[in-house]
Amino acid sequence: MASGISPLVRGRRLAAILRRLRAASGLTAEDAALHLECSIAKISRIENGLVGVRIQDARDLLDLYGVEGPQRDEILDLVRQARGREWWYPYADVIKDDFARAIGFEDEATEIWMLESRFMPGLLQTEAYATSLMTSRRDVPIETIERGAAVRMTRQQVLTRADPAIMHLLLDEAVLLRRIGTPAVMAEQYQRLIDDARKPNIRLRVIPLADGTHQAPGASFTIFAFADPADPKVVLEETLEHTVFYESAEHAGRYSAAFEQAQTCAWTEADSLDYIARLAQACA
Repeated sequence: MASGISPLVRGRRLAAILRRLRAASGLTAEDAALHLECSIAKISRIENGLVGVRIQDARDLLDLYGVEGPQRDEILDLVRQARGREWWYPYADVIKDDFARAIGFEDEATEIWMLESRFMPGLLQTEAYATSLMTSRRDVPIETIERGAAVRMTRQQVLTRADPAIMHLLLDEAVLLRRIGTPAVMAEQYQRLIDDARKPNIRLRVIPLADGTHQAPGASFTIFAFADPADPKVVLEETLEHTVFYESAEHAGRYSAAFEQAQTCAWTEADSLDYIARLAQACA
């Protein structure tokens, strides 16, 4: 079950803390490597969040950096959290590494901005829509499709848990007009969007095809924000072959500006829901 505690995000935060502590102590990566009796490359991977940190390595580094008391206990607790297993671990056979990373960011996000121009967002898909979409891949076994749909349904708990993420969604009209599955599947999906958009933490607006000129036409991207200020925003952008992550403030600012500009082309929330309701009625 989605928990709101992501080992990926905790590991990212831990890496930044260890990098900052070493710099504050005036030590080099070579000094840290000598202390751990390891390669400089390992220290670099630890400080960039590319590998997990063993609890003993963390203790040794904190000894070197002179970290004691409550701060030491908090960092060691962060090490344990970062080494935990994600809720989706049993589905690792159907989840690619990039998708796993996306789920990790999604799971701990407190606020999500999404511009979607291709399909209904996974966080708002019905099981029938998700299954129909995945079934279009004729090279995927039915067992994989069923397990993939199960992962998608579990992911959606980030929007329904006790302290749900806030979602700002801009949906290109083309997404709504693209038929996935039968009319009954689409009717159920439209109703799902209407029901979800009425929840206080989900804000949905449609960008009409007739007036959709903005900075990112045809683009699809997601911006994740987290509760801890130590965790900077992450931008996710998907292509046919790759999922790209941007973690710099510059990228976050650029994509946030593109989202805000696209918003000026969208219908109001009320008009968007009215339009979706008409599409649902047309499928009946």
